[in-house]
Amino acid sequence: MWLSKRTAETQTVQTAKTGVVTTGGGEISVRTDMERRAPLVTVPYGMAVCLPQGEKVVMLPESGVCIGAVNQTEGLSPGEVRLFSAGGAEILLRADGTVVINGQVFPKAEA
Repeated sequence: MWLSKRTAETQTVQTAKTGVVTTGGGEISVRTDMERRAPLVTVPYGMAVCLPQGEKVVMLPESGVCIGAVNQTEGLSPGEVRLFSAGGAEILLRADGTVVINGQVFPKAEA
């Protein structure tokens, strides 16, 4: 009993917080309830991002880790994926199997 109570008292739970990138580029700064300089930014394997200033992100403030940008689902249906850049380039993977690259539609290949 004493041991479990003591363990519970010493454990902390990190709460994710949303913030805004205040300095974009190679070494970012993020403002949540405090400013974090050069947080570790995590992305899935095979991807790389350079977050622009003003982007909304999610932070684990106690560890200083940025776990990603706030999801932008406008115009997406369930099961669809959109990759985009600040310059307007876009790749859209539609749920029906079509691929749209910068507005050009490529129908699903028939097997």
